[in-house]
Amino acid sequence: MSEIKNPLEIYAALAKTNCGQCGVPACMAFAAAVLQGQKQLVACPYLDPAVCGQLSQRIVRRRSLEDDHQQAIQTLQREVAGLDFSLVAPRLGARLVEGNLAINCLGKDFLITPSGQMVSDCHLNHWIYVPLLHYCLLCKGKKPQGEWVPYATLPGAAEWSQYFSHRCEEPLRQLADAHRDLVFELLHLFGAKPVTLSGGADHSLVILPLPKVPFLINYWEPEEGFASKLNILLDRSAAENINAQAINLLARGIIEMFRQLILRHSRDGKLF
Repeated sequence: MSEIKNPLEIYAALAKTNCGQCGVPACMAFAAAVLQGQKQLVACPYLDPAVCGQLSQRIVRRRSLEDDHQQAIQTLQREVAGLDFSLVAPRLGARLVEGNLAINCLGKDFLITPSGQMVSDCHLNHWIYVPLLHYCLLCKGKKPQGEWVPYATLPGAAEWSQYFSHRCEEPLRQLADAHRDLVFELLHLFGAKPVTLSGGADHSLVILPLPKVPFLINYWEPEEGFASKLNILLDRSAAENINAQAINLLARGIIEMFRQLILRHSRDGKLF
């Protein structure tokens, strides 16, 4: 019995009415959702039960991004479970709280349990969870030196540098342009400290997403005839305390958090 790996094979067996009774607006979208495990064939009211049973036995569900993230988290959890928290806490800049690692992220404590689970009063998602677990495993305790470098110059960052630029720096620049006061108010709320550096940025702020992984955010306001600019620099020591992919996720998580907070607190409830 051949395996079904293409949604077109499922679509061929459907009535193609696009009735929407399955909860998806089109039959092709329903077929794709079935293959990804988001829908069951029985949700289609026009599909014969016998055909439904035959197709179900042949479906090879595609892995989703969520599947990959969950697998990555489970692997990291198992590795973290093998750590002696009393030994790693000092090099992480973390505290022991009732046997858990308390790691401060943007002024908020996130607890890592001995089994690698994460507990916090804040919303938990993989953007924060995966970097925190990587930090537990990789941090050598290198003290930041105040030598700021572009993300792309860090070891292993080359394949992620475009993503970092387009999905982290550029969205934050757009948010700062549209909601300047609110963005900088949020940054200060999460512990950002202004610094004076050469380079002429209108705003230079250091934030601590992780105790030994500071970010420097530089923002140049738009002027007549010139667009705004924004960059996020890393301390050169970051390479000793975390990997490039985790930094990318961490920055992306901060941007997503800011987007949600701005939607909630902006006057018109809009990003742009």
